[in-house]
Amino acid sequence: MKNLLLISLLLFSATTIGACSENNDISFPDTEQPESSDLPSGNSKTLVAYFSATGTTQAIAERITELTGADIYRINAADPYATNPYDDTERIQNEAYNDLRPGVANLPDKEAIAQYDTIFVGSPCWWHQPAMVVCTFLENYNLGNKIIIPFFTYGATTYLNESMQKIYKVTPEAIHIPATLPEDLDPENIREPQNDDAGIDMPNGPDDVEAWLLRIKSNQ
Repeated sequence: MKNLLLISLLLFSATTIGACSENNDISFPDTEQPESSDLPSGNSKTLVAYFSATGTTQAIAERITELTGADIYRINAADPYATNPYDDTERIQNEAYNDLRPGVANLPDKEAIAQYDTIFVGSPCWWHQPAMVVCTFLENYNLGNKIIIPFFTYGATTYLNESMQKIYKVTPEAIHIPATLPEDLDPENIREPQNDDAGIDMPNGPDDVEAWLLRIKSNQ
């Protein structure tokens, strides 16, 4: 596991974080603005896989791809959600509270996902959990020894730990960054706030992605 984490750091060093100049400015590689794809291109060993309903998570996913040169893949629900997720509140709550697995319209084949060493996984927090369609995607593959780095967009100030714990639970054989999470104070309760999110680092919008990637690197 330690060797795989070192590989991850080398990946970040080679594709994300440029050399520091004498004035300590950070330089990033020049990359074209990415376009979200319904299927991964297979051009990189790193994938940004995300679900986005309103474009908020997509903006962060595209910024990660822009900075790292990773491939990008948008998870599309087989039964699309409403443009305004609040119009689908009953459906989303039912999926989250009953741990359902809605279908994915564009699942890549297993060989396509197998080629990636590192996968950033992005989702909104919906009813205190990831969008369940993200769990459908993750559980479709053998992700053992792959590096999984979740990122979430959310408006609430709680339930981030519950959402992170869910990603870790459905990818039990993966290597997770961060390696540990705060204790889940009540693992069976996703309906009431637990106030156990302290210490979980997320990018605060696209403009914070660069700093977030640097924080990930410095914490390894």
